[in-house]
Amino acid sequence: MDHGGPASAQEGARTGGALDLGTVVISANRTPTDAAKVGSAVTVIDRATLERARETYLKDYLDRVPGLNFAQIGGPGGLTTVMMRGANAAYIMVRIDGIEVSDPTKTQTAAALEHMLVGDVERIEILRGSQSALYGGTAVAGVIDITTRRADGPGVSHRAAVEVGSFGTVSGRYGLSAATETSEVNLSIERNKTDGISSADSRAGNREKDGYDNTTFSANAATRLNEAFRVFGALRYSRHDSAFDDFVWGVGPTDEIKGTPRNRTIGEDAGVRVGADLDLLDGRWKNTLSVQHYDTQSTTWGGYPGHYDGDRTKLEYLGSFRLNDMLAFSFGADYARETARSSEGLSGSIDNAGAFAQASLEPIAGLTLTGALRNDHHSTFGDHPTARATAAYRLFDGTKLRASWGTGFRPPSAYELFAPIYGNRTLKPEESRSLDAGIDQSFWDGRLTLSATVFKLDTRDLIQFAYDTGAGSYRYLQVPGLSQRRGIELAGKVQALDWLALDGSYTFTQAEQADGSPLLRVPRHKATVGATVTAIEKTTVSVRGTWVDDMRDTDYSVILPDFSSPVRKLPAYFLLDATVTYRLTDTFDLTLRGRNLLDQRYQTVWGYGTPGASVYAGLSARF
Repeated sequence: MDHGGPASAQEGARTGGALDLGTVVISANRTPTDAAKVGSAVTVIDRATLERARETYLKDYLDRVPGLNFAQIGGPGGLTTVMMRGANAAYIMVRIDGIEVSDPTKTQTAAALEHMLVGDVERIEILRGSQSALYGGTAVAGVIDITTRRADGPGVSHRAAVEVGSFGTVSGRYGLSAATETSEVNLSIERNKTDGISSADSRAGNREKDGYDNTTFSANAATRLNEAFRVFGALRYSRHDSAFDDFVWGVGPTDEIKGTPRNRTIGEDAGVRVGADLDLLDGRWKNTLSVQHYDTQSTTWGGYPGHYDGDRTKLEYLGSFRLNDMLAFSFGADYARETARSSEGLSGSIDNAGAFAQASLEPIAGLTLTGALRNDHHSTFGDHPTARATAAYRLFDGTKLRASWGTGFRPPSAYELFAPIYGNRTLKPEESRSLDAGIDQSFWDGRLTLSATVFKLDTRDLIQFAYDTGAGSYRYLQVPGLSQRRGIELAGKVQALDWLALDGSYTFTQAEQADGSPLLRVPRHKATVGATVTAIEKTTVSVRGTWVDDMRDTDYSVILPDFSSPVRKLPAYFLLDATVTYRLTDTFDLTLRGRNLLDQRYQTVWGYGTPGASVYAGLSARF
């Protein structure tokens, strides 16, 4: 079941591009499903791929995935939003070991990916397309499902790593896994500290560095009491300290004025989930019951002082029943309450109860059809039904045709509804429809895999922060009409030689608001290409390039007569990264990695800087 760490799912795809059809996928149907039977577009990333990449921040790896892009305010720790098929983080559910990690105090409830380190991650599934019928309202664009480290087998193992590098960066992590035939426990602690860069772009004369410090602890455990009953739990805690620059309307981001307090935010996030799996009827009827709690707090000093406190408690039941070889069912129910409070006067709570059912039918060999219905009862907006349908057809050996359709809704966040000055209690949920179709093809005994997808995502009555002429101030408003996102996702990988692997992807996204203007911070073109070389004994060399073009954002240095600011096109950029890993012994690896080696000066958010060329050296151990 969907408890965040099934052993059967640990054999994943080896890159973040095209999907191997032999992979087991959990997120697509909330129960383990062969990739060949999944009708949704999904990318699976395994531990080996993550370790080879040697990234520090989760977002830096996810940025390679087709359909995803990131916009960040400054360097490490800066506010980050992920875009999936042109929809921002408020439309994407992010889970870690089954814990929903979105922040209820944000202006739009969303996960803070800028604070997520990658050192304890075992596996990532990125499920694209509307999944509200399975996961609820926040999964309008898709789901990012993360599993933390699992034991390789019975026994005790340790892992450790240290790294130093540019911008005064120092990081270290340690992990422990212990397992028997029926039980396991995994612990991980990681710290990353950097002096950072100027959040406000240095090309505008800003020189003050904005540092970042992150400590993250995670743990998971499970024990099987008998053949039918298993209990499990997961815990996660993160403390992060980030500095940031001033923002002046009509000027844009800028260093703090000398002599004034530094802008700084210290935050803590903690999540816990416990539950049990019960298998009945010789394993044909599987049940999972769990409860989770997530709490986030942050305090900001300087020019924007404030304290924010949010939490979410959720009780969830998931079940699946296989009637025969042709027909299976998935079903579930959940209840969640989330609250948001701030020193600014924000105070609100939202309750939501939901239930879903899905049927999976294999009427003929090679064809899998699913249909799902869900109803959510929101404490403010009442009932809201959603639906999803998928089809996967294995046309030939190594060829899969797939399609998915779904409806979704995003209710306004607590901030959008209840915040003083900016909140608007007249807002209604956004509604959406999603459709995609594609093909996954493998050749050469699986050494070459290709994937192509066309997609569209339409959202009605988008909620945006805009100037309200009636109120004479900025606030959250409903924008009538249909916002449209259309695009193509291409991905491929090939084991060209025993010592050479290549991969690449391209995403085209056309994202427009109801009036035809572009949705901001969504690149029209994004391409990645990578090569991994193992020609030299004990040495692995990885090189990767990323090209981004035609992305737009608001230029806040200019104020127009209607108090708005113009939209500008951000310059295109190309990033070149490289990583070299040398195995010193069976225990120790030495790593040298370079990022933005061409020293590109670029922006993903207007007026904010990004790190230039940087180099890092590290030592890792397994014992």
